[in-house]
Amino acid sequence: MLKHKDQRVGVFVDVQNMYYSARNLFGSRANFGKILEQAVGDRKLIRAIAYVIKAEAPEEAKFFEALDKQGFELKMKDLQVFVGGAKKGDWDVGVAIDAISMAPKLDVVVLATGDGDFIPLVQFLQFLGLRVEIIAFSETASAKLIEQADDFCNLSLEKNKFLIRSKILSNRER
Repeated sequence: MLKHKDQRVGVFVDVQNMYYSARNLFGSRANFGKILEQAVGDRKLIRAIAYVIKAEAPEEAKFFEALDKQGFELKMKDLQVFVGGAKKGDWDVGVAIDAISMAPKLDVVVLATGDGDFIPLVQFLQFLGLRVEIIAFSETASAKLIEQADDFCNLSLEKNKFLIRSKILSNRER
């Protein structure tokens, strides 16, 4: 089944993955509003959730507010800092639980991430009969995740659309 206007879509965005991919690859910020538009197309958006990690950075509040204004429901988790100084913050289990919980109300799950840890989730959702699409930057996306998905949208092919240029440019673009 291809994209159809009657499909009910849920969009689940791994913000850390997308943010750091855009920054590390292109010295830019991901345009989450455009990513959401691309993920949904002319189909019926049921829910769009952006999973974020709070690190108490000064610009964080504006960023979270921008995501909210673009139509995302935000789920926040504090950054864990361990005794040795190691830091951890991910939403893999939360994304999986939300996607599985919402599966009966959806026809399509769009995961905005390149993280290969989501392969079992993709397989399970497909087993339930859902179409699973991945939207990510190919350079930082797991080849096995792309292969498992029903469709893959490579954001790197349209950088001008999916990136917000910042003053910092990567060496490749100077």
